[in-house]
Amino acid sequence: MAFLVEHPRTVKEYETVFILKPDIVDDERTKVTERLTGIFERLQGHLLQKEEWGKRKLSYLVKKNSYGIYMYYRYLGYNDLVAELERNLRILEPVIKFMTVKLADDVDVELRKTQVDTLGSSKPEDVANVIETEDDDDDDAADDDNNDDEQKSLTYNGEAKCVLF
Repeated sequence: MAFLVEHPRTVKEYETVFILKPDIVDDERTKVTERLTGIFERLQGHLLQKEEWGKRKLSYLVKKNSYGIYMYYRYLGYNDLVAELERNLRILEPVIKFMTVKLADDVDVELRKTQVDTLGSSKPEDVANVIETEDDDDDDAADDDNNDDEQKSLTYNGEAKCVLF
């Protein structure tokens, strides 16, 4: 007789970006956000950050729309929360596209809630801060002549994500 093994449920951190139709009225936008907020409450999720990035031009037509209103949600929850959130985003008529990314596994909820104030803005122009890394030597004349060795690192909330050469 086989016994079912109960897997521990760990809280993960996610971010979801979705695009609403550009001609949506404020009442419909409020309905969408209220419905998603209800999902967070019902499935014990914790909404860390919610931003409206505004109306932007799309790179290509999406469901016959060349513009869209971008919304950003950063939250903590279990994987069933993500499945339910994406199911609702598929059903909602004003939503034309969405994407969810898992940022971290096994997050301490209370610690992460206290760090929310330090997150800052997640708008694309604010996030893509390219910072030049400093080298340890003091000869700046040699650095000016040799630009091939310069490195830039792309940071996101203080963590280096990739190094650009």
